[in-house]
Amino acid sequence: MSSSASSSLSHPVRQTTGIPTRCWCGAKLTTFGAQTKENLFRRFYRCEIGVKRKNEHHLFKWVDEAIVDEINMFDAKHCHLKEDLDSFKMYTTQRLEDQAKKIDQTLLQMKSLTEASTSNTAQSPLMNMAVAAIAIGTMAWLYAKMCN
Repeated sequence: MSSSASSSLSHPVRQTTGIPTRCWCGAKLTTFGAQTKENLFRRFYRCEIGVKRKNEHHLFKWVDEAIVDEINMFDAKHCHLKEDLDSFKMYTTQRLEDQAKKIDQTLLQMKSLTEASTSNTAQSPLMNMAVAAIAIGTMAWLYAKMCN
């Protein structure tokens, strides 16, 4: 399909960013080729109603400008996502470093507790022998008392 369209409009234009899908009136858009000297065969978006009723103000947008708008919006979104990712990386790295410090502190505490219990364990066999001797002595004394 082809239609005539000029680059300058005599009515106020509503700004549409990116690639439009519907006109202000709600109709779906179609691409047409311009038939003017200045813009010969340049593609533009327009609804069927706007093509038929030229005196009404329906959406008009050049396809190449719409694509450039879409690319610019994509670039802005990409930059925003990259900033978010970098921020997340910094936050995660900081948290991991903090967790590593806490783990190191906990390991040191566990090591000192293990060393303390090891030194107590070295005295433990002597203590066990003393308790066993007292128990045997008490049992012998009780046996002697009961037998006499």
